[in-house]
Amino acid sequence: MQRPHVCYRQCPLLWVNEGRYIVSQILLRFAPVMLCAGLIAGCTSADPRAVLNPGASNQQAPIDPVTGSEVVQGACPAVTLREGTAYYTSYAKGGDGDASKVIYQSSIADTTRQCRISGDQMTVTVVISGRVVTGPAAKSGEVNLPIRVAVLEGENVLYSELQTQPVAVTAGGPAAQFIFTNATVSFPASASASAKLYAGFDPGPYNTP
Repeated sequence: MQRPHVCYRQCPLLWVNEGRYIVSQILLRFAPVMLCAGLIAGCTSADPRAVLNPGASNQQAPIDPVTGSEVVQGACPAVTLREGTAYYTSYAKGGDGDASKVIYQSSIADTTRQCRISGDQMTVTVVISGRVVTGPAAKSGEVNLPIRVAVLEGENVLYSELQTQPVAVTAGGPAAQFIFTNATVSFPASASASAKLYAGFDPGPYNTP
């Protein structure tokens, strides 16, 4: 069976050359649909912190298996979601902005991170959890969510990578949960106090910083 061509709505990119980020009218139009579908599917969601430290909420700081040192949290930049990047909608070909052509809508529910220092580099593991709700044009199968993680110091890009997160969905079924992990975010440790760590949906193109 041939899969429908996916037409992606334009979203702000997670890079420094954009001076402002605006929530589109399309996003505002379809956000209530996602919220209603999410409520119907239930209120439970995966906790991304469990990926980093399962069952360790009251324990001592975890030890990094690579360096043998304690995981650094004091200078670890928090994950920030830029405006317009917490939601993502995919439409069937030619249906951009048409609610009846929505293939799926995805949203980020929570984020966390864990930092470690090795030499003069800080390496961060970023974990994102969220949900995918199918729309009227959905077909059961796998969808790929575009997620970018970027580290900025002022206007200087220290790290940026756009990846895809596969999620199995069932047309007309309950919301599907996902957990995205990027364990290779790296930048100079000297910038840890001033760097900003961003994550969110980004439809590309993939060769942009």
